[in-house]
Amino acid sequence: MSKRDDDKGEGASVMKMKERFEWLKQWFQLYKKQLMIGVLALIVMFIAGVFAFNYQLKKVFNQAITYYQENDLFGFEEIRYDLYAKQGEAFDAFLTQEALETFEKFKAEDMSYYEAIGIAQRIESFANKSSNIQSFQQQIEQLNQSRKVFEKAESFAINKEWEQAYYHYQQVIESDPNYEKAQQLADSAKRWWIQDILVEAVTYYEEGDYEQSLTTIEKGLELSPGHEAFVDLQEAVHVAITEGQKENKWTEFKDKITSSIQSGIENIQGIFNKIFKR
Repeated sequence: MSKRDDDKGEGASVMKMKERFEWLKQWFQLYKKQLMIGVLALIVMFIAGVFAFNYQLKKVFNQAITYYQENDLFGFEEIRYDLYAKQGEAFDAFLTQEALETFEKFKAEDMSYYEAIGIAQRIESFANKSSNIQSFQQQIEQLNQSRKVFEKAESFAINKEWEQAYYHYQQVIESDPNYEKAQQLADSAKRWWIQDILVEAVTYYEEGDYEQSLTTIEKGLELSPGHEAFVDLQEAVHVAITEGQKENKWTEFKDKITSSIQSGIENIQGIFNKIFKR
């Protein structure tokens, strides 16, 4: 085939393409209005579908909340699958917030233990991921146990069993380090306990039971290292043992120790009165 024939073939192809383009242009001009209406119709249908889908999601979500508020678990089971297939995370987030608010009310003593744990169990029955709610149940149980220990500590304090009161307050603090009242009462119980030990050590000293006095003093110093009254009494006991100068040396320390005991009692009593608002 000659070059001239090739040029003719290419020219014919170009002409055909132009003809087709012109035909499409004319066709578009002819049906332009119908095409625009069709596109708009598709857009409207898409938007309507989105709204319908979101409406259905919201409807299922709101229905689930209604079943939860009415504690209608049977009705809830009918929509559980649709709910968690579409709005599962959102509904679980709602239930988690409900559990948090329940715990905070119980913590603030605006709700009893039985009310709080009952609500938490009800929330769990509606949840998809019950582990999220179980953590709040555990916190309610732990706080309830802590309060029982706190009540025991207060009972020991009222009966002036300071050692037991102190250890029980410490248990409360271990479970709730931010419980300021328990910390204050633990410190006060410890001071009372130390004062009792000091009185006991002085009594043994005055009775001439120096070994028992020293043992008691060591117990006090373990609780309060460097406590001035214990250190002074310890020195007086050693002097009495080694030099037999109880009366002379004791006179130098007796007033100081007596003053320390009285001052400690007054300070601690003031703290307890303030805390218990007596």
